[in-house]
Amino acid sequence: MYVDQQHERVFLRIRNDQLLRRCFPGVLEDVKWKGHNIAVPHDIQSTRILNNLGIKVPSPIRYKYNWPGKYKPFDHQIVTAEFLTLNRKGFVLSEMGTAKSAAALWAADYLMQEREVTKALIVAPLSTLERVWRDEIFNFIMHRSAVVLHGSAERRLELLASNADFYIINYEGLEIILPALRKRTDINLMLVDEAAAYRNSETDRYTNLLKAIKPKQRLWLMSGTPCPNAPTDAWALARLIDPMKVPVYFTSWKRQVMQQITTYKWRPRAGSEHRVFEVLQPAVRFKKKDCLDLPPVTYESRSCELTPAQQAAYNKMYQYMVADAAGHRIDAVNAADKIGKLRQILCGCVKVPDSAEEYVVIPHKPRLKVLLECIEEAQAKVIVVVPYKGIVQALQEEVSKHYTCDIVNGGVGLTARNEIWRRFKHEESPQVVLCHPQVMAHGLNLTEADRLIFYAPIYSNEYSQQVMERINRPGQKLPMTIIRMGGHALEWQIYKVVEGKRVSQETILDLYQQVLQS
Repeated sequence: MYVDQQHERVFLRIRNDQLLRRCFPGVLEDVKWKGHNIAVPHDIQSTRILNNLGIKVPSPIRYKYNWPGKYKPFDHQIVTAEFLTLNRKGFVLSEMGTAKSAAALWAADYLMQEREVTKALIVAPLSTLERVWRDEIFNFIMHRSAVVLHGSAERRLELLASNADFYIINYEGLEIILPALRKRTDINLMLVDEAAAYRNSETDRYTNLLKAIKPKQRLWLMSGTPCPNAPTDAWALARLIDPMKVPVYFTSWKRQVMQQITTYKWRPRAGSEHRVFEVLQPAVRFKKKDCLDLPPVTYESRSCELTPAQQAAYNKMYQYMVADAAGHRIDAVNAADKIGKLRQILCGCVKVPDSAEEYVVIPHKPRLKVLLECIEEAQAKVIVVVPYKGIVQALQEEVSKHYTCDIVNGGVGLTARNEIWRRFKHEESPQVVLCHPQVMAHGLNLTEADRLIFYAPIYSNEYSQQVMERINRPGQKLPMTIIRMGGHALEWQIYKVVEGKRVSQETILDLYQQVLQS
């Protein structure tokens, strides 16, 4: 094979050219050049057909595109963009921090340039609409226009009606614009970021996405963690790209990839990863270690003592749990609630029963001291992951005595949140951000920080991995440190469970039982 860039042709050596002539009636050229005998136009449609026939030809984006933007593309980004231009539907499963969003935007821009795509819709987590996607469009394809569909229903519809190349909306906002979106024939590319959010087919979110997808529309699903909990997560995602690859019913798929151990406990079958690989196709994936040269990451654990007040509160809650267990059958919901109370005590703040926003702070000086020590050791900025809203205000008061400090959680509006991240990236202040994992777990590039601290464990392996990847990304120049803080065996056990991706009804009940036996 030889690519003639000047004349936009591909020279091929083909012995039996009858099938090729049927696929390309009237456009093949007979040539004689260094053993090549046929020339085929090197455009998107022809290249896609050739690849479907098993004749591997690179996408014309490699030769015809000027890759605009602040940064030159990495090799793996070019390969990713090639894949997307040649597949109407597919998965980008590259690890977090491999800059797959830029690759997808370059691919979309090239398809717009070739008039294969008119306009695109990006569906993404709310926290990434401005600070990731609109910023990336500005940084990499600044000649394209983009609008973020956010605000009231009327405002979203008004913005959708405006003329733009890219429309960017959050998951929940899709339902609001769905009727108007289905009438639009010019939006013929949909890109879904962090697509693992659609791994549950029983949700309204999933139903709305299904309704939004049109038969001939391009659909790119992007996720570095498509199966964060179990192989069963792949079923709903596979249905979006090619429903013929998986059984019609979820229960059939579950029996294929999981083995039942007890009433609530299932384990992945041996070899289930191969079955998942088969159904999540076509796909492209790159691991960060194979394509990026980043500074090392060090993982540390820091222990902190409990104050007498924390120990007394923990003991009181423990006695209540023992008494409750003696008189009632404990299910996973009750167990999770009670373990949550213990975790709040260990953090230093407990929510008042039957109140919406009222918390009681428990003295937690040793834990605060360890946190300040961890912050002091950082060479750059610091992100602290705090799982409970109640303790974050108390932490800000103390941390602000030594460092400029902001809070990013569900109580901070999107506009204010975006402003905090802008200042974090481009100004000296804030030096420290206390955040809830769910509002900063996706997409953000926060390489201005070299230290990430888990003030206490969180239950989600997916959020844990996502949060850690905010600093371990292209642009990071400093060695990174990720610290897990804990003051009790319960917390270290939760870290262990989460890292093993084993959070389930069974494991929550096991944790409850371990507390009672401790």
